[in-house]
Amino acid sequence: MKVSYQWLSDYVNLADVSPQALADKLTSAGLAVDAVEPRNKGVSGVVVGEIVSAEQHPNADRLRVCMVDAGTGEQLQIVCGAPNARAGLRVPVALPGATLPGGVQIRRTKLRGVESNGMLCSAAEIGLETRLLPSGQTTGLFVLPTETPIGEDIVKVLCLDDVVLDIDLTPNRSDCFSIRGLVHEVAAILRCTHSFPESVEAPTGTGEAPIAIDLATELCPRYETQVLDGIQQVASPLWMQMRLVAMGIRTIDLVVDVTNYVMLEWGQPLHAFDADSIAQSRIVVRQARDGEALVTLDGQQRMLTRDMIVISDPEKAIGLAGVMGGENSEITSSTRRIAIESARFDGSSVRRTGQRLGLRSEAQQRFEKGIDPAAVTPALARATALLVELAGATPIGPAVAVQQKESATGLRQVPFVPERCREALGFAISNDEIENIFHALGFAVRSQDTPWLVEVPSRRPDVTLTADLYEEIARLHGYDNIPSTTTVLPVTPGMRDRRQAMLARARVLLVDMGLYEVRTYALTSPDALAPLAASYQPIPLLLPMSDERRVLRTHLLPSLTEVAVHNLAHQVPGGAIFEIGKSYLTTNLPLREQPREREVIAMLWFGESEGTLYEKTRRYDFYDAKGVLDRLLAVFGTDVSYVRSSMPWLHPGRSADIVADGETIGVIGELHPDTAAQFGVARAVYAELDVALLLATYQGEIQAKGLPKFPGSRRDIAIVVDRATLVGDLLTTARHSLEASGLLQGIGVFDVYAGEGVPDGKKSVAISMFFQDAERTLTDDEIEQLVKTATEALRVDHDARLRS
Repeated sequence: MKVSYQWLSDYVNLADVSPQALADKLTSAGLAVDAVEPRNKGVSGVVVGEIVSAEQHPNADRLRVCMVDAGTGEQLQIVCGAPNARAGLRVPVALPGATLPGGVQIRRTKLRGVESNGMLCSAAEIGLETRLLPSGQTTGLFVLPTETPIGEDIVKVLCLDDVVLDIDLTPNRSDCFSIRGLVHEVAAILRCTHSFPESVEAPTGTGEAPIAIDLATELCPRYETQVLDGIQQVASPLWMQMRLVAMGIRTIDLVVDVTNYVMLEWGQPLHAFDADSIAQSRIVVRQARDGEALVTLDGQQRMLTRDMIVISDPEKAIGLAGVMGGENSEITSSTRRIAIESARFDGSSVRRTGQRLGLRSEAQQRFEKGIDPAAVTPALARATALLVELAGATPIGPAVAVQQKESATGLRQVPFVPERCREALGFAISNDEIENIFHALGFAVRSQDTPWLVEVPSRRPDVTLTADLYEEIARLHGYDNIPSTTTVLPVTPGMRDRRQAMLARARVLLVDMGLYEVRTYALTSPDALAPLAASYQPIPLLLPMSDERRVLRTHLLPSLTEVAVHNLAHQVPGGAIFEIGKSYLTTNLPLREQPREREVIAMLWFGESEGTLYEKTRRYDFYDAKGVLDRLLAVFGTDVSYVRSSMPWLHPGRSADIVADGETIGVIGELHPDTAAQFGVARAVYAELDVALLLATYQGEIQAKGLPKFPGSRRDIAIVVDRATLVGDLLTTARHSLEASGLLQGIGVFDVYAGEGVPDGKKSVAISMFFQDAERTLTDDEIEQLVKTATEALRVDHDARLRS
């Protein structure tokens, strides 16, 4: 929010407070001032002059020789190349010895043989922001009003002696989006009075109001309008233009400039319609119809939805409430009758409308943050008075106001106990000082009993709780004035619980194995989750900030693939990443209870590995992921098995569920080609572990065991089974058959073969078993008996035959 120091000083005595000192006081009170910028960028010696004559330069087609009256007592001959230089114009004149922005010095000189005693200036040459000026003032000389006194210092004429404070307002301080709010704030900080009026007396018209209003939506609590006739299309006064420019607002024409000026002054957005374009002289405030079209003032056709508020007449929409007017009600050079709108619109609806249509305006920002209901009427009266004064307008009838049921004053009473305030803030402050602060803020104390009842005006929507009053006291008393105290608390050593310790260990292990940790948004879009939509139902946000972040994620795979796609698009050949995060699941929408938060360790391998001297570049595959999981789970002491997965978004032949103690704690697999294509990655391998289920199997510290004293023995067998038989099932059967003996220390598959020498439809599986006893050396007969037990179990359960 940019604010003019001079404009503030119209209402608060700042004679003893410099702009920098004021900025420091505002910052100390919680309104951070990012910059203090003088409007004068180095202009001196520039005055108002009138071009008496302008003749063609004898030696140059694009130059003119002008005789200029600059109030020096004699006419100055100045050579000028501006295309709009002509007799009768009053323009800025840089006299010899003048300085312009950038340190440019003006001297007497000759241009193509003709003496020139100064310079006629454009807007840019005197440091004005041309982007904020009307298009006619951005090229050629900057034309001043004809009544501007000749010889007057241009710094004073264009208010360049002003200073602009750039205030970084927090979202809760919507009251400071106006001169009115800042005047109250500055007066409270300086503990002085101000002269900003609480109400405005506007000229009233005779007869009945020529317009009627229908409020057909609850999202507009109040709507007012005033019709004015006889609008003269003249330029805005220079003082108004310069104040708008100082505040970062572009000047357009008198009617628009007045509405913007009042918006900056009172914080109440206004809009003006061509009154003759309103059918049947009736304004209807309603919800838009789905598919309804409106061409806005920027010339774009907007397709509307029923959650948008529109201003309409009985035949058509003529504006988007709080966002932008319609082209069909635009004020033109021929407009003589206007209807000025001052209203309250639902901030959330205005924000959603602007986001959906890609529009952003100063008025929209104020509606979003909340406007003061007490400013609706005086702002309309102020605009009416200005248009009567500056445009020669005449009000027709009184202003028309229609409102829904609401509080007449908008005042709130907040309970307050001084002793509790002192306890909360941690320092002693007297009741008198507290009361003085409330009065400085414009808060009335209606009761001196306990608790006090503090009456907060409607212009401060951020003060609703007792704690808010504590904050006001602290910042107005001065944070620097609060004494420092030493907090005495028992010292307890910090330590991680089991979950935190496990995750910290997982992070270190995964990074050591070459994975990079990433952090992604928990909010995403339904489109990002679309490849998993059949399995997971996204949870929508009630008030999303953007279309890209409007649902809670129900899986981490889309988040990780976003990272992969971004890296692949930036010439990263591939990589391995992981995230420890939460997904949010529910079975019912709309929500009737809190969603289930599922925390997982999610990993993704994508693209190609980097080539080295010892290994060529290759695509990441299933076994890269399985190797990392095996290492991680081994360190955690979690014994798992891999069972073929049925996840539809994983490759059916290259994926597995991770099972521990009969419960699935995770999944691993290559993405299904269709899923990978939808995510935008050609080929990727995904793995995840459920943190809660993994924690139940987590062994904590590694348990060391002594080395065996007696040797063990390995036996290998090759069996022939149906090709469809899962190798994991064979190992499970063999392991279970030998559990009772307690001698099986390890079992695994070291070869699978199908081809010559093996019957059709069959495969050969080579299994290795390792036996050992801690108390003695096993005999060959004992080992052979154990092998026979395992072989028989495989024959019974899987029709396995020893391969000859």
